[in-house]
Amino acid sequence: MMVSILVPSSKIELTGEIQQALLLAKQQGLAIDNIELGVSPTQYLLIKTEQSELVIGSDLWSCSPTDCHRYIHYRSSQVSLPIDEQSVYHGIEDGTDWLDIWVHADNRETRAIGYQTDPRLVESSHHFAWIIALLSLDFPLEDALTLARGKMHVSRETWPSEYDDFPLPVLEHERLGISVGWNAGSEIGQFSPVDETKLGLYPVVDSLDWVTTLLELGIKTLQLRIKDADTQNLEQQIKAAIELGKQYHAQVFINDYWQLAIKHRAYGVHLGQEDLEASNISQLRSADIRLGLSTHGYYELLRIVQLKPSYIALGHIFPTTTKQMPSKPQGLVRLALYQTLINSIPNVSHGNARQNFGYPTVAIGGIDTSNAALVWRCGVTSLAVVRALTLAESPQEVIGQFEQIMRDKALLVEEVMDVDG
Repeated sequence: MMVSILVPSSKIELTGEIQQALLLAKQQGLAIDNIELGVSPTQYLLIKTEQSELVIGSDLWSCSPTDCHRYIHYRSSQVSLPIDEQSVYHGIEDGTDWLDIWVHADNRETRAIGYQTDPRLVESSHHFAWIIALLSLDFPLEDALTLARGKMHVSRETWPSEYDDFPLPVLEHERLGISVGWNAGSEIGQFSPVDETKLGLYPVVDSLDWVTTLLELGIKTLQLRIKDADTQNLEQQIKAAIELGKQYHAQVFINDYWQLAIKHRAYGVHLGQEDLEASNISQLRSADIRLGLSTHGYYELLRIVQLKPSYIALGHIFPTTTKQMPSKPQGLVRLALYQTLINSIPNVSHGNARQNFGYPTVAIGGIDTSNAALVWRCGVTSLAVVRALTLAESPQEVIGQFEQIMRDKALLVEEVMDVDG
């Protein structure tokens, strides 16, 4: 699908900045051959495809704030409250920090990212060009804003990859009305770690029968995900799955039903971004239950890492039909970029004492034996699979194929280390 970036003639110098950003993205492996640059017939910057047109204005040039989808403020020292849905404010001073602030398009929540480097030390047009380049690469707005701000903290030839490069999503801010319900306060403790020796293949199944079958086949980590809360004998299935996990010394995670997980003393709970508001993080931590959290990009990753979970799920990697997804497929390039970022995040309670950085990661979404090796090479800790097992004629044979793929990668790493040594 072709993408056209059309720059207003009054700000035509942005074209070179955008082109430089795209070329650096290409060096990371992101596809830019379908993106073309041109001149806008209006006062607005346009990002056009055959199906859509995104109209962007800014106070960086003479441009009305009306009739555009997003108007990006750089020269405003204050935020007009409540924030309208089209405004994005950059570089708002907030005590010792600086904020970029906007309203999420889907749920209308005010969101913000915070950082300590004075934004006046970088050129606003450079920052704006990066936002445009990232939007044209199909990053959602929250990721474009997060990544563009991170880019301002590194050299022009460098893609931001280290945790310290990035801003952090704001969890609580009274004046802006930001209150993330699951925030447990400023002193958030680390969730207990998982046993990484039991990670690798991570089946996600929807019935107790599958839990029993896979544990009998030697699986050591799995998730029970029953989508329908009205399922008959739901609590009994969850309780039985938890008990089976203890019997087989396996790491059984319960998806979503955190109250029942606490009640029956589950090993772990897995929550999606959409489930966090309804959960009670403090209760889960007090119950010493491991916590796995889903993410779909830079902003969500940096948001939930502040909770210090037991593992981070990254996805969905490939198209999947097992559930309705809130985001587009991430692909292998972005997966590798997220993994690099996670590897730099301080974690003093890392499940494997070999290091104090990084979290265990679970790649999920459309993974099967045909693409598992490519996903595994991105450096993830675990591969979550659904249909690859549940639709298989011989689950045991498929398990063996996955284990071989992961074993081959481990042997390759050992050989490289021996050569380097």
